[in-house]
Amino acid sequence: MYINQISVFVENKPGNLANFTNFLADNNIDIRAFEIADSSDYGIIRIIVDKPFDTVTLLKDNDWICNLTQVIGIRIADKPGEMAAVLNVLADAKVSIDYAYTFVTRNTDDALMIFRVQENEKVSSLLSSKGFKLVAQEDLAKL
Repeated sequence: MYINQISVFVENKPGNLANFTNFLADNNIDIRAFEIADSSDYGIIRIIVDKPFDTVTLLKDNDWICNLTQVIGIRIADKPGEMAAVLNVLADAKVSIDYAYTFVTRNTDDALMIFRVQENEKVSSLLSSKGFKLVAQEDLAKL
């Protein structure tokens, strides 16, 4: 039970971020989550979209450098301390988190927390056993 995240490598220069988001808009791709990490020369845009496989194909066909990664998504209450509770479980289990980000969902009072870890199965089982609700790609349309 995972979410498909797309990572896109973009040169860090004026207008590239606008070009990227315009490209997605022109192709009717709904961005559900957006995160960017940058350096002086390039950025890595991480997005969760409504049609990940179609989007990756479209991006590659138009010379965007990108890849698809399965990440873990869990629903958490949108209130103070909820993120800390999840991170404490992972810290206690000595789980190394490559990166994480959150976003508020549309139709609930929840937030969605995304994790990139090395052992998806192990971490998914751990979080599920602690009562956290995992979110799959197909669940995103309802959130």
